[in-house]
Amino acid sequence: MTHLRLRNSVLDLMISPSHGGGIISFEAFGEPVLKPAPDPISGLTDPSAFVLLPYCNRIAHGGAKFGNQTLQLTPTLPGETHALHGEGWIAGWTVEKQSDTATVLSFRHSPTTGRWPWAFEASQRYELNDGGMIHTVQIQNVSEKPMPVGLGFHPYFPRKSGDQFITQVGGRWNVSTDLLPTDHERGGSEDHWPGRQLPVDVSLDNCFTEWDGKLLIERENMCVSLTASDELGLLHVYAPIGADFFCAEPVSHMPDALNRLGEPDQMQVLQPGETFKASIRYLVEKSA
Repeated sequence: MTHLRLRNSVLDLMISPSHGGGIISFEAFGEPVLKPAPDPISGLTDPSAFVLLPYCNRIAHGGAKFGNQTLQLTPTLPGETHALHGEGWIAGWTVEKQSDTATVLSFRHSPTTGRWPWAFEASQRYELNDGGMIHTVQIQNVSEKPMPVGLGFHPYFPRKSGDQFITQVGGRWNVSTDLLPTDHERGGSEDHWPGRQLPVDVSLDNCFTEWDGKLLIERENMCVSLTASDELGLLHVYAPIGADFFCAEPVSHMPDALNRLGEPDQMQVLQPGETFKASIRYLVEKSA
């Protein structure tokens, strides 16, 4: 399927339904808001952004239990030990509606061996307006049993020296060498990115808690504001050492939540027929 293009006087957005309904490029004033995807796309992590559903981040070794249901999920990426980021980003999505400035995509998941064992339906809506873009995702449990669920967004931002990273958090989940949560550490934004900059000598792949739902990225020629809906109370930051990008991912639950049921920051539980919805809004302005 060909890419979809949404445009207004400020923004230019390219979407690929066949690559998880993900963003291929997102520009404002002719400059990239998100890191552009390579052409052609050859890997699952190539898109500029994609949605996370029905869970976010990792499930340890793909295994977990929920009620009387046992999960054994096939690791998503070659060489990856754990199941990662759910089903939506690896699926092809169907275009339901489209205009010059908005589109709606849909996806239905049916359980198969090694994949999520509940049936669900999901939709994504992209809409451009007033110098911004709203990205909404919704999931519905269409199985006959209660289903744990999480939603999130996974954008890749360009990373340059001097860019400001401004947000408020209250703590973070520390991780093991294989990137699973170990313990929760209290600490505000200045403890984790002093001087409002991502550290250049430390690799981050952590879920930050008590997030206020707002992120401001100040660049030399552009300010990008990201605001998340209330359902997304955590911010997962992935910033490898030396990379020309970082990811700031609004998510609804902690990594490996199904294997840490006594912890806070858990997944939602949808009864048959129930839905869960979340959204983020990008506002892009020229720097003063």
